[in-house]
Amino acid sequence: MAENGIGSVLFGNESAVNLSEWKLDEVHLYKDYPEGLLRFATVCCFIFMAIGIPGNLITIIALARYEKVRNATAIFIMNLSCSDLLFCCFNLPLAASTFIHRSWIHGRVLCRLFPLMRYALVAASLFTVTAITINRYVIIAHPRLYPKMYKTRNIALMLITIWAVSFGFLIATWFNKWGNFGLDVNIGSCSIIPDKNGRTPKKILFISAFVLPCIAIIVCYTRIFFIVRKTSKNSRPLNRNAQEMPSCDELSSVVSSDSMSVKVSGPEVSSSDNAESQSSEIARNGNAKAMSFQVESRDEIRRKDNRLRRTALRKSMAMLKLSLPTRKDRRLGTMIIAIMISFCICHLPITITKMLREINPIPASNIASYVLLYLASCINPVIYVVMSNEYRKAYKNLFRCRRKS
Repeated sequence: MAENGIGSVLFGNESAVNLSEWKLDEVHLYKDYPEGLLRFATVCCFIFMAIGIPGNLITIIALARYEKVRNATAIFIMNLSCSDLLFCCFNLPLAASTFIHRSWIHGRVLCRLFPLMRYALVAASLFTVTAITINRYVIIAHPRLYPKMYKTRNIALMLITIWAVSFGFLIATWFNKWGNFGLDVNIGSCSIIPDKNGRTPKKILFISAFVLPCIAIIVCYTRIFFIVRKTSKNSRPLNRNAQEMPSCDELSSVVSSDSMSVKVSGPEVSSSDNAESQSSEIARNGNAKAMSFQVESRDEIRRKDNRLRRTALRKSMAMLKLSLPTRKDRRLGTMIIAIMISFCICHLPITITKMLREINPIPASNIASYVLLYLASCINPVIYVVMSNEYRKAYKNLFRCRRKS
């Protein structure tokens, strides 16, 4: 009977029993879960902390000190690392403790702060990834607008907005106006639970947190793809014009036909033999001069033709460099896509679990969704090191400075 009373209060249903009369550490969590599964989740939490805390901290310091990557994208990535670092330092130790003890032993205040921080930090991470995607879209689709849009003051306002919105969504829940924060026995964690009227913002939060940012990200990357494709098609006529220029053989044949029509005149002589010999000598000299002129003309036309080809090629390459993203931009874009894919993989299972909270979750799927959620807090630094040459240089520069000091 007492256990039912505790469950009704913890889930926010109407009851005469006051929550302050019960101790949360007396509520048994993960009742039907295998011991090995919880041990696996605990080990994962410690591994993620060991990777995420130093990884995110080094990322923030390295990008802040390396001037060559000090731009709007780097600032947003540092903001993403900040949210992941806070998650690793605050949420992961509490989650590991819950898996070990099969109960919440940290009191009511932390039971309210734990879901507040988890939902807010996840929202801040997703909004930051969206801001990074929009940043890449603007620099490729609207390069003239980029310097005006991403000034230092505007970037600061964007970061403030990200954090204000992430925590602002949960103000009503914190004051028990739309759901409240408490222990959810069904999923084995402190989370958002229904209020006394049975209302909870969980479904709306998860739908809006995934649908709206994903729409923005899909639209931005689709637009970038079509811009690059259109630019590459427009650059083909330049290459075709360069290929349709007259070749060296065609130009030299025209010059040689003109050179054969050159008339050579010599001095008049009275003797026919001398005249014939002189005329033959003059003809030979004329042919030699004509041949040398022809060779010089061919060489000159060939040089002019090569210069024209090089000029056309330089123009076409210049047009491509002005319109297409650079190699650095492509690598950074690939890295951002990888971050977004990993983010969706890590957060989609927990979203489905929360959406279907009325159905008792399968132990393995519930623990797997938590493990993937916690993985998201430490995977981003690994992606930076593997996929971005510029950020590898930032890490190397940081360690070189430490060695010199």
